[in-house]
Amino acid sequence: MIATTFLKHHLLLLLAVALHSLVGASPVPGGGKPAPPKNTASSLKQLWKSQGNKHPTVFIHGLLGWGESRKLLGIINYWGGATQNLLDMLRGQGHTVVAPNVGPLSSCWERACEAFAQMTGTTTDYGVDRSTRFNHARFGKDHSGKALVPGFAANFASPSSPVVKVNLVGHSLGGPTARTLAHLLAYGSQAEMDACAKRGVVCSPLFWTNKTQSYVTGVFAMSGVHQGSVVDDYLQASNGRVQFIKTLFSALVGFNNLNNLDIWDLQLGHHGLNQNSGEMFVDFLDRVCKSAWFLSNTNALFDLNVANQEHPLLSYVKNAPETVYFSTAGVTTNYLLGVSLAQISTNLFLAPFANLIGTYSNSSLTVLNTYSKRDWRQNDGLVMLASSRGPRSGYMDFNLDMDSDNESGLVQSAPTAMPVRGTYNYVGEWEGADHLDMVAIFDLVPGLRTKFYRNLMRVLSSLP
Repeated sequence: MIATTFLKHHLLLLLAVALHSLVGASPVPGGGKPAPPKNTASSLKQLWKSQGNKHPTVFIHGLLGWGESRKLLGIINYWGGATQNLLDMLRGQGHTVVAPNVGPLSSCWERACEAFAQMTGTTTDYGVDRSTRFNHARFGKDHSGKALVPGFAANFASPSSPVVKVNLVGHSLGGPTARTLAHLLAYGSQAEMDACAKRGVVCSPLFWTNKTQSYVTGVFAMSGVHQGSVVDDYLQASNGRVQFIKTLFSALVGFNNLNNLDIWDLQLGHHGLNQNSGEMFVDFLDRVCKSAWFLSNTNALFDLNVANQEHPLLSYVKNAPETVYFSTAGVTTNYLLGVSLAQISTNLFLAPFANLIGTYSNSSLTVLNTYSKRDWRQNDGLVMLASSRGPRSGYMDFNLDMDSDNESGLVQSAPTAMPVRGTYNYVGEWEGADHLDMVAIFDLVPGLRTKFYRNLMRVLSSLP
């Protein structure tokens, strides 16, 4: 009886939808909303009434990633894999792009300091206050004479020179790293300024608090882990972090290759953790995972934890009011009846984590209750949708067709209003893309992500 009633109701609902569609096919006086007018602009700059910019763009890699100074195993680009170099493709389009090599397991603070040192060609300065609190060396690698963005470096070496700004692009942990760097370039750090004054030493310009501008025009986060990932919370609760790190390294290059010397530069020398000459990488990694640093509050695993997002070490970061932020999320799961499961095309290594996020429950993580189940169970294999859209401070929808064939298609999809400064403008989901698809690491066929990256640069270079 219940089944019969349900079936009748379902059939009536379908009939009603069909009749509504038929009626909607003909204009009804006074009924419905008129279709919005099409954009008549020929470019985003014209649409947004902007002169645009030609700022250098800095690409910041994610967890376990690497920059352009070295290719993984000599052949694999982080941005493009073994079959292509997406950054070279963008250079061919006339853009100035660079990709620093920051600590693959380090905290967002340390990674921001490392990116700044490479951009400006200076010695990495992690700060007096920070190094004292966490009992590590203040200085790291010296990049003197090797500035990735010489014009940007002049902002701090010669204040009278014309201001050179940058755009930032971050993937995965590179998302919150870019946000941290933009914060420090806008606000500096009062704690570091005070510590330097007390000790009578010169403070890194990254921490100056008297800046008059942010130096960052736009930030674009791809699958940014802005509110952490429940994968990390699960691994911490199950004591699985060490195995996860070792397995993730192994999945990228294979067990045999892990024995090669100096595959990754972990940049942990300031913590007293260097790979010794002749030491196999697996042995070095084992030593790192057993160190006090691995269990400290100054590494990537701390920053990736959902429960830690309200900790003062992370929650201090604010959006810069003059910077425009964008975000996009990969989605490689199907949502049904309150759970999300990996699509068949999901990377085999990521599929178990996609299913974990898609079914995860934890009553102690009350922040998850502030979202719908779909928002935090739909994911890209490592990061939940809610986290990729932006930080807790919020985001706004700013839908763009990032897979448009050309700028005309991008313009037609774009809101006519200028993207809002100081908040994340969420351009939408990258449907069917898992966490590694975003950067094409495993793409055997080159060119699959080309349109997205071209449009990404069109968006950033169209900002005033």
